[in-house]
Amino acid sequence: MISYRPALEKDLTTLAALITELGYETTPTAMKSRIAEIRANQGEILVAELDQEVIGCINMIIDIRLAEGKAGEIVSLIVTQKCQGLGIGKGLVCAAEQWLLHRCDRIRVRANTLRSEAHRFYQSLGFTAIKAQQVFIKNL
Repeated sequence: MISYRPALEKDLTTLAALITELGYETTPTAMKSRIAEIRANQGEILVAELDQEVIGCINMIIDIRLAEGKAGEIVSLIVTQKCQGLGIGKGLVCAAEQWLLHRCDRIRVRANTLRSEAHRFYQSLGFTAIKAQQVFIKNL
């Protein structure tokens, strides 16, 4: 049976591996620091667990913008490749919705334009595409 719970310190190595599987190199130490900072800013990380093994995670934040107001945002959703297609991503999104339910009245998610499978996944869960953007970054 799959269970969903907040990430714990014992999950750091697995979380780092999941993020790396998504294409972002990281370490358990970096995960520990990021999780602490996310939680300090009213966000959360939930994991999906099957037979005491973490097989996916989701990261939610509360985002407040001058123009758009307040929204929950799913900023990372990862299910290990060997478990994709089993409904775990949908379960993580449902768990995120429950966590966000009393914190905001809408949820936003962004997906890279190259991730067409992710687009179909979110649309199947009732999300509507509202705009396309380019993301610019400048290192400080």
